Amino acid sequence: MKYKCLIIDDEAQARKLIAAYISKIPELELVDSCKNALKGQVIMSENKIDILFLDINMPELSGIDFLKLSKKTPATIFITAYSEYAIKGYELDVVDYLLKPVEFARFYKAILKACEQTNKKQLFSKKEDKKEIKYIFVKADKEIIKLKITEIQYIESMREYVRIVTERRKIVTLQSLSRFVEILPEETFFRVHKSFIVNIEAIDNIIGNTIFIQKQKIPISRGNRKEFLEIINKIKLF
Repeated sequence: MKYKCLIIDDEAQARKLIAAYISKIPELELVDSCKNALKGQVIMSENKIDILFLDINMPELSGIDFLKLSKKTPATIFITAYSEYAIKGYELDVVDYLLKPVEFARFYKAILKACEQTNKKQLFSKKEDKKEIKYIFVKADKEIIKLKITEIQYIESMREYVRIVTERRKIVTLQSLSRFVEILPEETFFRVHKSFIVNIEAIDNIIGNTIFIQKQKIPISRGNRKEFLEIINKIKLF
């Protein structure tokens, strides 16, 4: 298993150093890095991130405000030049607090803590959130529809709504795509793009970065392509 990492820091040199440290640890994979929290939020919405390296003092939106506004965040490690923020960081339940310039030994210690926390979250999620769900109930207009998981071919985000597509019908309901990522079995359903979850069993074929399900074209995002193809490669016969 590789832990997917994101760096959010307005200092280019700091991003470069943390990226170099990440490259030294085989279990880590750098998904992306950016210089502000607004861009970071977009990246997190499009990719699965396990460990977040977050600067505190940044323009537009500070790291602290970013965490306060985020409903769900990965294991977070604060990286800053100012020690007075340490207490605030622990109040926000961050994994660790690193002072710049960060030494590799101290960085590695923080990584071990972050991996441990991530493993605990995943274990809890598998036990509590994904208990072999066979069906879900979704509200559409004035109707509550019982839907078998195996019927779902793909789910498309429509801002605050989603469109659930089966072979027989399309259902539009007020819900976030992220919620379906949480409850659907991960061995069958995969978020291939910020706007799409696909049922792997429903895929007709894949051409380049495009999935085809019943003539519907579904894009595969750059950030999710590698993990998606790893899953496909495990079950293909050639």
